[in-house]
Amino acid sequence: MLLTSTPTDQATMVVAGVDTHRSTHHAAVLDRQGRLRGEQQFPVTAAGYQALLAWVESHGTIDRIGVELTGSYGAGLTRYLIGAGVSVVEVNSTDRATRARRGKTDLLDSIAAAQKVLAGMATATPKDTTGTVETIRILTMVRDSAVRTRTQALNQLKDLRITAPATLRETLDGLPLPQLARTAATFTPDTATTPTERATMTAMTRLATRIMNLDHEIRDADHDLEPLVAATAPTLVAAAGIGTHTAARLLICAGGNPDRVGSSAAFTRLCGAAPIPASSGKTNRMRLHRGGDRQANRALHMIVIGRMKNHTPTKTFVDRKLAEGKSKRDAIRALKKYVAREVFTALKNDHNLT
Repeated sequence: MLLTSTPTDQATMVVAGVDTHRSTHHAAVLDRQGRLRGEQQFPVTAAGYQALLAWVESHGTIDRIGVELTGSYGAGLTRYLIGAGVSVVEVNSTDRATRARRGKTDLLDSIAAAQKVLAGMATATPKDTTGTVETIRILTMVRDSAVRTRTQALNQLKDLRITAPATLRETLDGLPLPQLARTAATFTPDTATTPTERATMTAMTRLATRIMNLDHEIRDADHDLEPLVAATAPTLVAAAGIGTHTAARLLICAGGNPDRVGSSAAFTRLCGAAPIPASSGKTNRMRLHRGGDRQANRALHMIVIGRMKNHTPTKTFVDRKLAEGKSKRDAIRALKKYVAREVFTALKNDHNLT
C-alpha cells in the first residue's frame, strides 16, 4: 500500500511515471521511499507538456521520468522532456498477468511506471526521434504502405484475369504482372460486347491505373530515401549485401542514438537474432528468439540470403557448416548473428561512437 505525502520539501529527489494516451497523459510522482506525492492528468498539447513538467518539478528535484509508449502516444512528451534536459526512461506497459491481479486504471498504470523506474526495472533510453533517422522512418513507413497496396492491387488484377470472359482472358494469358498492368491501362470498356466483359475491363483499368500511380509513389520515396540513408550511414550501406532499404530498417531499429544500445550482443537481441537454448530430451540445439524488431530481423535475413548467393566468404562459411553436419537453417542463424554485430559496429562508426 502506497503512503502519500504532500509536496513540502522542494529538495526531495522524486521520480515520475506517465501513462500515455492519445488525448491525455496521467502522471504520478513518487519520492525515493516509494511514497506517492501526487497524481494528475494533463492534455496532450505543448501547453500540457509544459504543465506536466512544471507540476513534477513542484514536488522536488527530478531524478528520472518513466514514460510509456515513447515511440507512439508518448513520443511528443518524450521529445519535450529530453529537450528540457530531463532524464527520460522508456517503460513497458504493464503485463496482462499483473493487470489481471491488480486491476487497471490510469492512476495505477502511472504509479507502476514510476515504481519500475525507482526499482531499476526500467532502464532503457528512448529512441531519439528528432533527427534524420526519424525522417527515414516516416518515409519508409509510407513507402512500405505503397508497396503493400501495390502488391494487393497486382494480386487482384491477376485474379480478374483468371475469371475474365474467355475472349478477354485469352488475350492476357501469359503476360507478366507488370506487363498485364500496362496492357489493362489501355483498355476501352466501351468496346466490350457483354456487361461482364465491360465490368471486368473497367475494374482492370482502374487497378492498372492505381498500380502505375503507386509505382510513381514508390520511385519518389526511393529518390528521397537513398541520399538520406547514404549520408546517415555510409559505412553501413558500403557493406556487402546491404542496400538502402535494409539499411533504413536497421537504422530505424537502432534509432538516432545507437549509443543507447550498450553492446553488439544487445543489438543482436534487439534484432531478434540472439540464440537461445531450444533443447529437449536427446535433442541439443539452439534457436533464435522470436522477440525483438521483426522488420530488422527480416532485413538481416535478406542480407544473409543475398550474401549466400553473391558473397564468396559467406558461401565458404555455409559450405563449412554443411560439411560439419549442420543444416542450412543453422548456418543462416549463425550468419544473422554475425551480420547483426557487423551492423552495430558500422552504426557506431557512422555516429563516431567509441
